[in-house]
Amino acid sequence: MGTILIVEDEVNIRDGLIEIVKSIDCSLTIYSTGYAEEALAIANSEKVDIFFLDIQLLDYTGYDLAKQIREVDAYKLTPIVFITGVYSKELEAYRKVHCYSFINKPFTDIEIKKVFQEIQHGLKVQEALKIIKFREKEFTYILNQAEIIYIEHKNRKLFIKTIYEEATFSYYSLAKLLKQLSNDFKQCHKSYIVNSNYIKKIDRINNYLNVQQDDKLIPIGRKFKEEIWRVTI
Repeated sequence: MGTILIVEDEVNIRDGLIEIVKSIDCSLTIYSTGYAEEALAIANSEKVDIFFLDIQLLDYTGYDLAKQIREVDAYKLTPIVFITGVYSKELEAYRKVHCYSFINKPFTDIEIKKVFQEIQHGLKVQEALKIIKFREKEFTYILNQAEIIYIEHKNRKLFIKTIYEEATFSYYSLAKLLKQLSNDFKQCHKSYIVNSNYIKKIDRINNYLNVQQDDKLIPIGRKFKEEIWRVTI
């Protein structure tokens, strides 16, 4: 967790939040703005780890900004904390963009520190277990990477075979997904990623591989051969 983006149009609130964040961890890189357009530009040029978004900006709503952020694959599950002046039932709608938390104005340094502690704890657990999260409609699914046998991309959908189940998710890029997975995962074809721990057999003549707990023949693409050949069975 190294980069924070604060989007708040009230200068005193924004500056106060910046100072609190600095007091929590002075090594963090902090970007701030009062405008949604500038926020999107920052998010596209930098890798943001936590977003703090004011619900009502001068040029936009925090909800609309959050929706645009969530459309970026790299930010589908990045923590978003909303800043609000008044809590109301309408804020429950923000759950649809998988908001991590709300903080009410005026906030205290204790409240901000608590949010950071919760986020840090969640990230540490995720890293320790090597889990990966997938979002489908209004739900978030968590899978243990060690249990994934292979992943197939077909018709704009991901089909994930684990040792316990088969799961399907929409609109995920295979290349970007691979970057989120551990080094145990190898892309063997333009449409397949395989967990090398489950490879049972590699047929170098016919260019396919077999995996444990499944009879499926998984093809090996020409550009991926060398990487797969290096896998030790």
